[in-house]
Amino acid sequence: MIDDIESLMRHWGEQQARFGHEASLGSQMGAIMDWKGSAPRGTPGPRPLLGGGTGMDYAAAEVDAAIAEMESGAGRGPALAKLARFRYHYGVPVREQMREVGLAEGADRTYRNWVQALHQKVMVILMARMGVAHGYTVRRRNLPQSCVKVASKSRRGE
Repeated sequence: MIDDIESLMRHWGEQQARFGHEASLGSQMGAIMDWKGSAPRGTPGPRPLLGGGTGMDYAAAEVDAAIAEMESGAGRGPALAKLARFRYHYGVPVREQMREVGLAEGADRTYRNWVQALHQKVMVILMARMGVAHGYTVRRRNLPQSCVKVASKSRRGE
């Protein structure tokens, strides 16, 4: 189990349970229709904008997109997404999670391997969405061959 991904997945489950996919902010056209013109602007008092039906935060939305990508994929992806929903969103017991995914009841080690695979898959998808999945390149493709030779010669001198 990857602890950082576990805490991120728990956060996603809490956000999913609290907000789901719904978000609602008042529309300007709705205010115009309600007030039959522009709404009064000088109303005293606080106006809480954050948390008032704005939906999931950025981190939870990214995890949700990763889960949706796994659901639409092939192989174990849909089963891992189902495990994620049952483990983090619904919070069902481990025995029921195993039954929903299709694991044998006494296969505790297999279940932990599935959770590890889920965390790894989510981490890979999140890294790909952030653009850091490819790592460092040896040769930049946009440089002509002569520039690459000059760059490699300058590194040798260091």
